Amino acid sequence: MSIQNPNKKIRIEGEAEEPQIDRLSSLPDHVLHHVLSFFDDTLFSVRTSVLSSRWRSLWKHVPRLTLDTDFFNSASSFARYVDGVLSSRLGGSNVDEINFFHLRFSLDKELFQRVVKFAASSNCQELIVCVGYDEILEPHLFVPLADSNLRRLRFRCSSLGTGFGSCAFSALRVLDLDDCCLPCGSAADLDPFANFPCLENLTLCGCAMEDRQCCFKISGPRLVKLQISALCCSKLEIFAPELKFFDITDIARSPILYQLALPSLDHGIISVHDNGRVEKNKEEMKASCISLLQGLHNASSLNVHSHFLELLSSNYDFLEDQSSPFTRLKSLKVSPYFPEFHYMLLSYHVIKYFMKGSSRHGPETIEFV
Repeated sequence: MSIQNPNKKIRIEGEAEEPQIDRLSSLPDHVLHHVLSFFDDTLFSVRTSVLSSRWRSLWKHVPRLTLDTDFFNSASSFARYVDGVLSSRLGGSNVDEINFFHLRFSLDKELFQRVVKFAASSNCQELIVCVGYDEILEPHLFVPLADSNLRRLRFRCSSLGTGFGSCAFSALRVLDLDDCCLPCGSAADLDPFANFPCLENLTLCGCAMEDRQCCFKISGPRLVKLQISALCCSKLEIFAPELKFFDITDIARSPILYQLALPSLDHGIISVHDNGRVEKNKEEMKASCISLLQGLHNASSLNVHSHFLELLSSNYDFLEDQSSPFTRLKSLKVSPYFPEFHYMLLSYHVIKYFMKGSSRHGPETIEFV
């Protein structure tokens, strides 16, 4: 005896089956293009072309391309795939973003230049490049981008070739350099961003000068935001008349002599951790701290890492004889807050240094957050 499942529908003989509706395929093209752009690699978008005739050409209009060697067993198969993708996209819709990750094999620079040319011709707005640190990206590879509409450029784990500073990215607004080696083989390389007239946002993270004794210059007539973390050089000069936000991190890692011209600065962030080398470089660190603090004198707001103030309090009493440059300071924030670290643990002359420069007898608020 069989028991009928009461929840199971019984189809009456002669009754037509309900048609299966593919709700995903019924979405508008632009929505499906957006969905496909979330794949880790364009390779997976290409594979959706076998689903049905509806999906056959959708991947050719995805606004984001990701080309990654991690999914290929040889450099030649990757090159064939990339050329196939680019040729299929020629004459199609524009591409907003291209990610080129080439870490598994030696870089095929001719292939890379074809990607760059495609980026320029497809009105690409953002290009992210990640190659092996031993690969040198010569400036001639980027010539097609000089007069393009590229707005954002990011390099990771790259060595930029001599003459990179002579590249003219006329429309570039945002530049991120992450773990890159910067050349100093020409005069232009010592001031590498001077030829980027529209640059507004610059981030340097874990970067090093090829010759670490070089004086590294940053000239940005329209630069508004600058973030620097663990930059290895002996001297840093910054001329940025429109800069509003400046974030400097890990200065104890490599003491730097600063020369800063930031007349419009609003907000500054100073973060530093004692890595055990401070005692060995005490005089260098003293000069580095003085030049940095004096360079930030126009700031109206400062966020200072608690370790930096502890460093000043425990290692140096030199600020007691220094005149405070902070004539505009309204807010001083110390973060992060630790229970064992509070206002009373700070040397009096450290707090006084930040307060006595103001005509109103110090910042309106000193806050631990």
